[in-house]
Amino acid sequence: MKVNLLANTKGVWFSGLVAGQLLLVPSLSYANSELFFEIRERAEQQENLNDKFYGANPKVGESSDSYLLSRIRIGLNHQFDDHWSGRVSLQDSRVFGWGFADADWSSAEFGGLVNDPQQDPLELGDTWLHYQDEFWETKIGRQSIAYGDQRVFGPGAWKNSGKWIWDAAKLRIKQDQNWLEAFYGKTKIHDPDEFSLTHRHGFTGSGLYGHYKLTPAWLIEPMVFTKFNDDSLSYQEKDQLNYGARVVYKDYGFKVDATALKQVGELTDNRGQNLDMDAYAYSLDATYRFSPQWMLGFTHAFASGDDKSTAANERFDGAYGAAAKYYGQMNVMAWSNLADYALIANYRPHRDWQIEAEYHQFYADQIDDAWKAYKSGLNAQSQHYGNEIDLIASYRYSKQLDLKLGLGVFMPGDAIKQAVDNAQANLTDDTAYSAFFQVQYKFKQGL
Repeated sequence: MKVNLLANTKGVWFSGLVAGQLLLVPSLSYANSELFFEIRERAEQQENLNDKFYGANPKVGESSDSYLLSRIRIGLNHQFDDHWSGRVSLQDSRVFGWGFADADWSSAEFGGLVNDPQQDPLELGDTWLHYQDEFWETKIGRQSIAYGDQRVFGPGAWKNSGKWIWDAAKLRIKQDQNWLEAFYGKTKIHDPDEFSLTHRHGFTGSGLYGHYKLTPAWLIEPMVFTKFNDDSLSYQEKDQLNYGARVVYKDYGFKVDATALKQVGELTDNRGQNLDMDAYAYSLDATYRFSPQWMLGFTHAFASGDDKSTAANERFDGAYGAAAKYYGQMNVMAWSNLADYALIANYRPHRDWQIEAEYHQFYADQIDDAWKAYKSGLNAQSQHYGNEIDLIASYRYSKQLDLKLGLGVFMPGDAIKQAVDNAQANLTDDTAYSAFFQVQYKFKQGL
């Protein structure tokens, strides 16, 4: 009965928002309005792996799972004058045939609320008011916060319902190509049965992010920001401060992109004890484009794990960044307790075709610290999680239609094999496979 009531609540909000859009349209100047529509359908197959566990014997979910992810976005953009614009939109994200139940995504981090990365039907999408002139820019409302290469701040849009969606306010001061932006906001929780305006948010964050073009070849992006939560089953309060910078050099086909981030602060555990945070992470991407067709590169990412012999909490938590974009397409890893070494290649046989290949070697910083749903780490001596190979082909059929096909293989390393030999629960050392096929269609029409 509760589920039906909550679903009906979402239906009421959805109907109200649609009605609001329809009432708004006649009042707008049609020459400055634009209707947009996007649908993304992606079929995925996972073998000996799911979003929580690795191997053929997961505690929850299926070890062999085929499902369809469907996401629809519809909305209206309007330019009120030279400075003011606005957007109102809806998003509907659903998963069909998935091996998880909603209850499997109950989040201790957010007080036991369901936070489903793939399913969140009939929701408010990007809905904001935007102002800009030569020197100032501000945006208030529901939005993504994405900076730089999206390693530290990104929407996590590969997940069907989106990993990081904000109700926030941003203010940017700019001069030529340089700018400094301040933001304050709260992150959305993805509950399939609750409309997001009717229950609490996840983290509260604020900070500054800068973008400075030092020379035509050099770019620096300094950053400082917070991450706060005081409604968790895992702890009483997390009060985190992050600071660091991204530096980019690009010239003559070479590109070097480096990021370093420090996390400090205080975590109050459920016993009321205060634990200092002392974590850090860095990344280094180096690529060279030999021709319009070929690019080769190397990437290394590191994020500290928690050393159990110290009183501080040294586990880096990934900030507000994306995952699959950097640490393997299969989402076996995230930017936490990780050392990733990878080779990458990009081939463009035609302007509408792109083929990407990646080879990753994954290691733990602290093998007895958290990895996926194994919160106590692995019972092993080796630090080597395993290796992953990914191959992704993309084709732009038209301005509106994009197709994408991906294949991945994860081969377990000595750490996983040793943990299996030590009879660790819900873990096997089978090779894991994944595949996906995605169709994405986008449509815009001036009114």
